Amino acid sequence: MPAKNKNIMPGLFGLGVDLIEVSRLRRLAERNPSFLKRFFTPGELAYSLKSKNKYERLAARFAVKEAVIKALDARDLALKDIEVENTLSGRPVVTVKKFPAVSLLVSISHTARHAVAAVVAFKNSR
Repeated sequence: MPAKNKNIMPGLFGLGVDLIEVSRLRRLAERNPSFLKRFFTPGELAYSLKSKNKYERLAARFAVKEAVIKALDARDLALKDIEVENTLSGRPVVTVKKFPAVSLLVSISHTARHAVAAVVAFKNSR
């Protein structure tokens, strides 16, 4: 039986971190073009594919999605149900429709080789 989150801090729901190799995502996308449409929203694809470092951006978004699943402890959550967007300043913002009572703080970083994401989930106060 999985351990219950005892809320170490009031309002804290969970923490998730993920690291992915950019080359792995590139191989998946090149071998199976439908991979991208299965796991990324149209907005994520439009944002990422217009860039010269598109696989870095896609890998970063993939890492966010995996980190969100870990933070929410929701293994059955589909990757496409998680959307990563950016504010005008470039800060990433995540939306998960199936978890409206949770706010997410996200940080992403990537290089040509790796992408990493950290997500902190908080329960919204009512």
